[in-house]
Amino acid sequence: MSISAALGLAAAAALLLAAWRDPQRRAWALLAIAGGILYLALRGLPTLAMGERVPGESWNWSGHLLALGGMLALAVLLVRRAGLAPRDLGFAAPAQLGVAVRVCVAALLVSYPLHVITAGRIEPIPAATWLFVATMPGLAEEVAFRGVLLAAAERAAPAARVVAGVPVTLGAALLTAAFVGLHGFGVGMLVSVLPGSLLYLWLRLRTGSLLVPIVAHNLWNLTVLAAHL
Repeated sequence: MSISAALGLAAAAALLLAAWRDPQRRAWALLAIAGGILYLALRGLPTLAMGERVPGESWNWSGHLLALGGMLALAVLLVRRAGLAPRDLGFAAPAQLGVAVRVCVAALLVSYPLHVITAGRIEPIPAATWLFVATMPGLAEEVAFRGVLLAAAERAAPAARVVAGVPVTLGAALLTAAFVGLHGFGVGMLVSVLPGSLLYLWLRLRTGSLLVPIVAHNLWNLTVLAAHL
């Protein structure tokens, strides 16, 4: 078993353990875990078909679109059947936009030199790569990990502490750990994925909206890619 898989399983087990004594919280934990499995299964489905991506794809566009569709369908189900409001899932206009933008810009400016130092050179970078990096990862991952799955995880483990001015629940922390673990381990994780995921979570909690984390995630990915030039 890889370290990434072990961390994901550990985070899922910790979430379930934290919620176990309360039937309602336990149901939310199981939903968060099942939603995460659904996301990964849908994203990986095209790559599993015949052992490769859909012919003609240089990136897994179809897998990300499937995963996004699955998360949106789950969001609709939660609104209609579980009594959640769209804003509980991050589908709302952002609040405190000014401070969020300033923090995002500062984080991008600080991170770029670190990415330049640690990144290798990739030349040339095709236009399709720029287009994919600028759109799909941030859109699909934020709707899942800072939207639908976050809403379930926070209700499963609602104990919270204020960190950097926002209340961070145990569920949010465990979900973020799983998200980081899914990206693997190494210098790239320490320099890019870990600080990026903390930034996206802070932006989501500060603004109450998925809009800013989606934009920040895609800009962060573009910054990482530009560092390879």
